[in-house]
Parts: sequence; C-alpha cells; structure tokens
Amino acid sequence: MVDIATAWRQGQVLRHEDAVSLGILTEEEIGVKVVVISHDCDLQSSSEPSVELIAGPLIKGASNYARAKHPRVLHLHLEQARDANQNAIELRHDNKFRIDKERFTCVGCDPTCQISPEEKQGLKQWLAARYGRPAFPDVFESRLRAFDTKKFRFEKQLAKIISKHSVYLIGVFFDLGEDRFNDLEEGVPYELNIHLVYDSIDGGPDARAEAEQAATQIEEFFVTYHGDASESELIALMSCNAVPDVEFSLYALRRMDQWRVEYISLQGDDVGDYINPAI
Repeated sequence: MVDIATAWRQGQVLRHEDAVSLGILTEEEIGVKVVVISHDCDLQSSSEPSVELIAGPLIKGASNYARAKHPRVLHLHLEQARDANQNAIELRHDNKFRIDKERFTCVGCDPTCQISPEEKQGLKQWLAARYGRPAFPDVFESRLRAFDTKKFRFEKQLAKIISKHSVYLIGVFFDLGEDRFNDLEEGVPYELNIHLVYDSIDGGPDARAEAEQAATQIEEFFVTYHGDASESELIALMSCNAVPDVEFSLYALRRMDQWRVEYISLQGDDVGDYINPAI
C-alpha cells in the first residue's frame, strides 16, 4: 500500500510483473509500460485514495511529440535506453487507470526505465496542458483562418515553418497586448508579437540559429498574406523574435499565451505547446 513514507514518485515506471498483477497489462504485453502520473504529494497523502497510472507502448521517440509539444500524445524519453528503436514510451490520455492505494503494493519501480528531471517536467506540462491550454479571442482565431481554402490552411503552413526548426524549441508565444481577450471590430488589426523560445543550454548556438531562421520565415509568411504591419487590417505582425529560455521571464509568460500549434506533428491531429506558469 502507498503511504506517506512511499518512495514512489510521478514519472516512475512499474515493473512488468507488477503491472500484470494489478490487471493493467497481460503477460504478453511486454512492449507496454505503465507510468505513475499522480503528483508526488498525492502519492504520499492519506486523503488521496488512489494512484493514477497511464500505459503506453515502447516506441522510437520523435521530437515533435516530446516535452509537451502535443497535448494528446507524449513521447516520454528514457535515460540510457537499451534499444534506440524503443527509447520512449508513447502516452495518450485515454489510456489512464486508477488503482486503489490499498491494492498498490508494488515495492519498487522498473530500474531499466528511468527518466530525467527534464522529461519529468515535460510530463507535468503535458498533464497540465490537457485542461490548461489557452483560448484566443474568436475574432483573432477567425482572422488566422481568413485565407484558408480547401487546399491551404494558414495555421498548418505556419506550423510547417515552425516544425522545421522545432528540435530546440520550447514554446511559441503569442502576445496580443491589451487585446489578449478582446474581439476587435472590423478594420482594427490585432497587433501581434511572436516569441520563439528556445533551449539555450542544451541547444546553444544551433538552437539560436534554428529559432532565428524560423523567425525570419514567419515574418516573410505574414507579410505575404497580411502585408506589412502598417497596412494590415486583420493581424499586424509587429515582431517575431527568437528568445533564449534564460531570458524569458515569468512576467512575460504570464502576460501572453502559448500558441496551440496545430498540425506541428503533421500527422493530422490538433497539437500544441503549453507551459503552465504555475508549475
């Protein structure tokens, strides 16, 4: 039974035999792993009666599904994976389970399936993004789609630009200033500033170069469809900047919204980056 002295933590993986004994997996499902997703505090709290888990297959991880880039699918990368073609667990929200703490008698986690602190943070963000993704004003959303046809979707093309440079990208943030929650009248443009926040520590100069290339291409893309900022009546792109994560403040995070980057995976699902300032 899980209690206040438990060593279990969010992001740890059950041993296969324990997942089978709990009735989550069958003996034959050796390629499927079960991850603890209850918060660390809930695991130790006597007022929380159950443990939340999520099951998913071992797969070759893809960067477009890593670190909460997709709100419905997460590739949780393992440290020191034995097989490069099975270096991540694919998690989906519809594969969740709840087990009473009295039944959860597992002694220890699977030592072959460890995740890094960065991956655990990504797991937290992914779980939070399920219900915390921001909504932009309806008029702004409709203006993003003003040029859509059966063969062209503005957001999809924008996401294609971003996806080419997304390896080190942490998030894409839209700053609408004072009109963040307002539906503007016809002829009054939204003044938009875009911030492409990249991992400056792990990515270094390469991350900066990729983000700057994306920023340049996004500016050209907006000019092509919306014109220069001074002439646009729909969305005036005032700036698009590559910003290192070490310079992106909590103040900035709280005053703008992370864009739900649809089609970033180019797999036909709605996807999105999300960072919760409360985490």
